[in-house]
Amino acid sequence: MVKQRTEDLKTLEYFKFLEYLSQFTPNEKTKEKIKGLKPAIDKYSVENRITKTQEFLNILNHAGYFPLSEFPEIDTALELLSIEESILSPQEILDIGSILKISREIKNFLSPYIKETQQLQIIYKDLYSSREIERIITDSIDPSGMIKDSASRDLYNIRKNIKEVEKQITTILEKLLNNSKFADILQDRIITIRRDRYVIPVKHNFAGKIQGIIQDRSSSGQTVYLEPVGVVELNNKLSDLKLQEHIEIRKILKFITDILRDKYQHISRTYQAIIEFDFLYTIGKYSREFGCVFPKLSDKMNLKQVRHPIFLFMGKEFKPIDLRLGEKKKGLIITGPNTGGKTIALKTAGLSALLVQSGIPLPAQEESEIPVFEGVFADIGDMQSIEQNLSTFSAHIKNIKEILQQAGEKSLLLLDELIPGTDPDEGAAIGIGILHKIKELKAYVMATTHFKQIKIFALSDDYFEVASVGFDKETLSPTYTLHYNSVGESMAFYIAEKLGIDEEVLHIARRYIDETFLQLEKAIQELEVYKAKYEEELKELEQLKSNLTEQKEKYDRLLKELQKEKEKRWETVKKEAEDYLKQLREEGYQILQELKTTKSGKNLEQFLKERKNLPLKEQEEEISQDIDIGDFVRLKGKGTIGEVISVRENKVHVNFNGIKIWTKKSDLEKVEQKKKTEVKFNFSRKRDSSFKPEIKLIGKTKEEAIKELEQFIDRAITEGFSTVRIIHGYGSGILRKAVREYLDTLPYKISYEDAPYNEGGMGVTIAHIQ
Repeated sequence: MVKQRTEDLKTLEYFKFLEYLSQFTPNEKTKEKIKGLKPAIDKYSVENRITKTQEFLNILNHAGYFPLSEFPEIDTALELLSIEESILSPQEILDIGSILKISREIKNFLSPYIKETQQLQIIYKDLYSSREIERIITDSIDPSGMIKDSASRDLYNIRKNIKEVEKQITTILEKLLNNSKFADILQDRIITIRRDRYVIPVKHNFAGKIQGIIQDRSSSGQTVYLEPVGVVELNNKLSDLKLQEHIEIRKILKFITDILRDKYQHISRTYQAIIEFDFLYTIGKYSREFGCVFPKLSDKMNLKQVRHPIFLFMGKEFKPIDLRLGEKKKGLIITGPNTGGKTIALKTAGLSALLVQSGIPLPAQEESEIPVFEGVFADIGDMQSIEQNLSTFSAHIKNIKEILQQAGEKSLLLLDELIPGTDPDEGAAIGIGILHKIKELKAYVMATTHFKQIKIFALSDDYFEVASVGFDKETLSPTYTLHYNSVGESMAFYIAEKLGIDEEVLHIARRYIDETFLQLEKAIQELEVYKAKYEEELKELEQLKSNLTEQKEKYDRLLKELQKEKEKRWETVKKEAEDYLKQLREEGYQILQELKTTKSGKNLEQFLKERKNLPLKEQEEEISQDIDIGDFVRLKGKGTIGEVISVRENKVHVNFNGIKIWTKKSDLEKVEQKKKTEVKFNFSRKRDSSFKPEIKLIGKTKEEAIKELEQFIDRAITEGFSTVRIIHGYGSGILRKAVREYLDTLPYKISYEDAPYNEGGMGVTIAHIQ
């Protein structure tokens, strides 16, 4: 298999791109991974890389973010864990705890998406998390790296004793400091520590006035630090307690280290998975910054409106270009003025191929295509070598020789200026020979040239296509646009004239140009005029076609929307009819109940009389009255009186003797009735202390849950609660979705949100009733 040459990666600025890309992450381990990246050269590996990156980009685009920023480096801690009986430092343990926390957060974030992925699942499975280990670490070590008193009962008792002894020592020393008898002896009235023992500063010539042990002297020799005899035993005791503290801390660290050592493999794989996810996130940030996409893998290159990525990083103006290499015409000869545009086209093609094969998307349009190349070879720039005693010509020949020895049918060759540094006629002849060899190899090739012989050869050979680079005659700079099926002028005389070369020099120069060449140049100029006119007309036609396509899509869309609107209206009418029938049943049921109790059919006769042959539409169009909460109403033609408990637009919620129904305003009529004192219960009644604004629906079917939720919401409103907790759990998300869809159908103004993370997160919905 062909091996990708490192010198080609350098020539095409692949490593420079990786350096820029690494700036999108703050993490050094990810930067190292990016800078060590190499393109794959087999299709299977390339497809896997693209799939992995695309799966991540899909999630990133859907969610809008990824829960990963900076993470600690734990390489040293992992090395220590691999050594038996080693003990990690508090900071190393905290760093591993941070890695486990990050892993848990990433797992929670990806869990709704991961089943739909292939390559990401492989990395996801390496993520290990343990709340128990996290708890042990946070319960034992504070964020600053200090071992907490609560880490063990023994440590708590030791530190308690240390504080008591320190208090005894400071009490004795403060008495000495405050004793006027020693005022002239003391250098300063402070208590300090020397050699881990509490001491006081005494003037050197009075050291014998206080019985004790000299632990240290100042640099000037004027002060001695004296440990009074009265605190010697206490200092000894303190030293012993601190030794016990140190031993206990090591026990705690050893205990936690051993727990982590048992999970070494899990932690190590998790660390690498986090680096991999950050690597993908870095590519994601780059992709979103520059609007990148993956081209389709095929047997031809068709990169539409592709931009050179390094120009984007640098903020340099660069007009996007189209790069084409066909399945049959696998060669492209690029001509035009020597102002850099041709070389940029080659480098853009080469770097684009390398990025795709590294799993990195391109700043190009959708529907672009590119092959998987087994090797991308470049002969670009002045390759003169003083160290190797090679001229420009020799260096190019040596490089091209190596390329032809390694190249194959699936290789991409990028040759800039065939062949420089020698006699033009001989150089052109060698260049044509090289192109013949490439054709025999059936390799893909892009080459630039000024030689007319190579231009004529490319025009006459079916393996090659020609293109010229656009040139701005005003600024003398390339437009970078490639004009296909066009042989560009070298513009040498024009550029020289614009740059101020003596006219006489140019006049003499023209006399030495071959007449055939002048005729060719003239023919090319005329062709370019016709081509420009053709391209302008083609552009207008394409614009017209685009407009027609857009109009057709617009009309198709309107037709679909009209059909949907018809279906929606039909559903609305159907629903209204069903609601009306339901209302009729309820009214009929109430009348039948009255009939049982009063033995009178008066209301039934009235109901039948009013409803006979009454069209639904006429009922809907009746003018509704001004009905508000607290009003007493009855259904038209009915005798039962109810109280309005809520109003929402043209819908009214009415309580008919304990039976609550929603109905339209137009179906009601207000009645004058003296309000009973009981209707004020909303303002004076006490809440039922047994009712809590929380319901648990975990383990119930969707139908059971909604039925219980309906009763719960009614009760909550009755009790006057404005906020309730609905516990539905995580599961597959079906119950959560059903709860929220039901809340959206209620006539109340209800907003809802996930509970805070420490109160259930996505497993709990907090509903606010307004």
